[in-house]
Amino acid sequence: MDYLIFRMCCSLLAGMIISQTGTLIQLTTKNILASPSTLGFDGLSILWVLMFHSILLWLNIETPSYILLLGIPFFILLGFYFSSITTKARSVNKLILMGLTFNLLVGAIFSLWQFLFLAFNLPFPVELWFGHFRFASFENLVVLLFIQIAILAGWRFYKTDLTILSLGSSVANNFKVPTTHLHRFIFISVSVGTFTVVSIFGAFSFLGLIFPIVSRRFWFNRFDLTGEFLIGSLMNGLAFCLIDLVCYSFPFYGAEIPMGLVSMIIGAVSLMIILWKSRNRFEILAKR
Repeated sequence: MDYLIFRMCCSLLAGMIISQTGTLIQLTTKNILASPSTLGFDGLSILWVLMFHSILLWLNIETPSYILLLGIPFFILLGFYFSSITTKARSVNKLILMGLTFNLLVGAIFSLWQFLFLAFNLPFPVELWFGHFRFASFENLVVLLFIQIAILAGWRFYKTDLTILSLGSSVANNFKVPTTHLHRFIFISVSVGTFTVVSIFGAFSFLGLIFPIVSRRFWFNRFDLTGEFLIGSLMNGLAFCLIDLVCYSFPFYGAEIPMGLVSMIIGAVSLMIILWKSRNRFEILAKR
């Protein structure tokens, strides 16, 4: 029973973090196709885990916490870097194309890495590509809770400035909003939040793109940025938790279907439906 409680809480927090990071990305880029996965944060996180999994295996160290502890400083610096190169629409569009291409490259590297490890009969994190919560623990819950509190604290501190920024960069400049600091907060939150979820539970592709769209269309008044970030992320987290509970409750011949695989299918289908219905009124962000 304790395990199930930890698992449900972890999936809830992970869903909220995925939703909030997607909202922050789309807020600052004004692009509906921008997300942690399309900008390459998922792929970079997977590469980091693969690299340090191999190093720790070679050193005969079995403590996976090193992967997270060593990765957070790097992904903080990565967030700083991204915040300095995403100030123009052209830069964002180029980064999205590069991010999608990078994901294909990571997929090929992941497959090759897996083949080599299996050939030498070495343990390999097969389900890293499709996230799951089967090994959720109290320690994981504490880490996710810390990341969630940090993101919410930053949101509370920059709430007014983020609302003004959502109206457009020109409006933000007129109000003398510190956009440089905002972009740093946004991309550090996205980078560290995405890496934390991926390094502990694996990748959940498309959800960082779909969750914000679902928030501003279904869960609340679409003109409410706070609702999108807080209420919307909570509802998305609950839906995420419910899907994981179904995966846990209905194993297939004793094997549990990876939550990341289910979420990828749901996310891909949802994206196609949303894009098709929005073809005549393509909404980049909720009008405010």
